[in-house]
Amino acid sequence: MKKITIAWLIFIPFFSVFSQNYNPDFFPIGVWSVKGDFRPVDDFLFNPETAGAYHQASFQDLKERGFNSVLLSYDPIGYTLDTILKIAETYDMKIISPMQHLHQVINQSNNQEVTDNDIIQAIENDSIVRLKASSAILGYYLYDEPLPGWIDFDVLSNAKNILAQMTADSPHPILSCWNDEQHMNYIDDYLNLEVLMMDAYPIEDGDAYGDLSDYMPSYFYYGDDPMPFSDYINTVRSNHCDAQDRPMWVVLQAFGDLETPENGGYWRQVYPKEIRLQVFLSLMQGAKGIWYFLYESEYPYLLGLLDVSGQPTQRLDEVIEINQEIQIISPILLKLKVNTDQSVLQTDSGEAKLHTHTYTGKQYIFCVNTDVQAPSAPVITLDKSALDYEVIDIIDKINGVSVAFVDTGTQLIITPEIPIASGLLLQLSDQVTSTTEETIKKLQISPNPVITSMHIFHPYTKISHFTVSDLAGKILLSGIVPKNNNINMDYLESGIYLITFFTQKGIFTQEFIKN
Repeated sequence: MKKITIAWLIFIPFFSVFSQNYNPDFFPIGVWSVKGDFRPVDDFLFNPETAGAYHQASFQDLKERGFNSVLLSYDPIGYTLDTILKIAETYDMKIISPMQHLHQVINQSNNQEVTDNDIIQAIENDSIVRLKASSAILGYYLYDEPLPGWIDFDVLSNAKNILAQMTADSPHPILSCWNDEQHMNYIDDYLNLEVLMMDAYPIEDGDAYGDLSDYMPSYFYYGDDPMPFSDYINTVRSNHCDAQDRPMWVVLQAFGDLETPENGGYWRQVYPKEIRLQVFLSLMQGAKGIWYFLYESEYPYLLGLLDVSGQPTQRLDEVIEINQEIQIISPILLKLKVNTDQSVLQTDSGEAKLHTHTYTGKQYIFCVNTDVQAPSAPVITLDKSALDYEVIDIIDKINGVSVAFVDTGTQLIITPEIPIASGLLLQLSDQVTSTTEETIKKLQISPNPVITSMHIFHPYTKISHFTVSDLAGKILLSGIVPKNNNINMDYLESGIYLITFFTQKGIFTQEFIKN
């Protein structure tokens, strides 16, 4: 059985999935699950009643906490397997199941011959018939930590092909992993990877609060040049996902070393806002799945989202809130692609990326506040050359509110307010998207008809900006309401127009006449 050790943490990073079995409409929000030391070992593995009681509570908690997936790093063997699968199905929890026997056979390939019969027997011992019949299975964990020189990659490739044949009637993908970007192309040649699940643990012992300047502690580089967390996620996606049109799942650091005599320690404890920042930077860089390492703590080495007694931590409280936000925008994120040309987008603080919706062609901006101690109000500038439509509204898709912007004719100047270490997904919309009865009652214009100047009466309603358009929808004027609340309409020709106000309580459009 695989144990969580420092060596295991060094090598968790990348997975592949065969596209014919992968569901592109599923956004995994998952955790690595270990057999925490608060569980009785023998009863947990061999006693269905004990295993059932634990997983009944565990999967219910995971579901309520916003997770939909779990990777089991322990082997659910014997009578407990069917119990665990049934409970997972009840809570619609997807499982990546370890192929422990197959893993052990592949492990032997560097110093002894491994035959097809050895592989087939191992797969059968991993209860493949029961696994592939379950709707709870998200994938089969082919092998953990393949490195050149450690195993025979011809055997690894052959094991993958045999497992694919034995699960050809199953919709569940086969998964494997590798270590870092240096080995991606090498392993791609053997495994024909379709999905990347990459590991990045940026916070090591001694790092300052919020320091994500390295994607991994320096002890664990494999020839790669050190680079910031966000840049590394971007590099992996652009080099290994964009051209292949394959999704990227990111495994984030939600753990820290336990300070025990047995543990030398490499990582410091990660703080809640540091987890939040990792998540939103990953989403900004195009992640199509988020996984948190680690859920349960593993004494004497690691402290996870649950403490060593199985109780929730402040990190878990933060993750629950993060998961709620991911759930809101994940259907959109699955359809977005990071634009190749980012030169048209600038921000004076934090980070931002321009994305395109692959179905509608509409543009989105994902912006992140990289400050883990204070909210931010960045000024984001987008050249309108990046757009083939007029933007009427900009909507924060997490909170469902409009964001202030000014159209200068050549640029959109956007001024969102972003909470600490968080991100916003901004939709650049060519339609007026919402209105509220409360805003309509309190926001008034006069006179109507107007001759030269229109006065805006808006008690208790903060207006971020306004637009004036003709009845065909062409925007003729946009801007911020002056402090005196008077808008000059003298330049308009006589006719009927629409004025739209974007407020914190909704969007209000009213028709007016210009004499």
